[in-house]
Amino acid sequence: MECRLCGHPTTHKHGKAPNGTQRYFCPHCQQKFNERFDTLYYHRQVTPEQIRQVLQAHSEGSSLKGVSRITGLAYNTVVSIVRAASQQAQLVHNAQVQAVQTQEVSTDELWCFVKKQKQCLLDELEVRDCWIGMSLTDSSGLILAARVGKYTDELIDELVVSSEGKTACKRWNSDDWGGYKRVLPPEILHHIGKDKTQCLERTNGIVRQQTGRWYRRQNKFGKVWEQTTVTTRIVVTYFNWIWQHSRLKTTATQRAGLTLQPWTWHDLITYRTII
Repeated sequence: MECRLCGHPTTHKHGKAPNGTQRYFCPHCQQKFNERFDTLYYHRQVTPEQIRQVLQAHSEGSSLKGVSRITGLAYNTVVSIVRAASQQAQLVHNAQVQAVQTQEVSTDELWCFVKKQKQCLLDELEVRDCWIGMSLTDSSGLILAARVGKYTDELIDELVVSSEGKTACKRWNSDDWGGYKRVLPPEILHHIGKDKTQCLERTNGIVRQQTGRWYRRQNKFGKVWEQTTVTTRIVVTYFNWIWQHSRLKTTATQRAGLTLQPWTWHDLITYRTII
């Protein structure tokens, strides 16, 4: 087994941990680690199937407390798994979604609601209207970037900067919000109109239907601003890497040429972040 710390190709078995996982010793860096090191399974007394159920249920719209009731895990355990998976999803997106080839990029905003009145931390005082800006490649349907914030030029600026780091495409489509005209650099060919953002609006509809906290006109909504960001990262990764188009039978990353086969939650959970 390759060393998870230094990348040395040869390691030796070094007994087992109390939970039965295999330990290894690296003769190169003189460090010990077990087979779950650098994964979401590390230091968690839960099974891989339970983690898969937590992430799948949350991606499909179940609340954190609902996931806790379904899986039988403690609420704090569910929150820990979801937030750790969100960080992992962001690392995967930043590392793998690069130099995407597309003829056009479409951008749009998704509205949701956040409110919390009691037990607010200093960085959780954002409430009420929350907007999720998304950019999509028209050729493959891949979500390039997603940003959470208020309906301001700052949100669009973050979205544009993040999207430009993923593709060199200079043709952008958006609605008639003036923020794009003020933020987009002059070398971008900007088309305004709903006629070229239909694919992204359909994607927003799919994402909204899958994520219960983003439904319109209901009493189910996010309570913490940061949790909306966490959920957005997981949902975007699920849509890009795991969710398969019902007719094409492929994922967005397959159509974009970033992977040869659909990912599973296990691939995301075990994605290496150290080396």
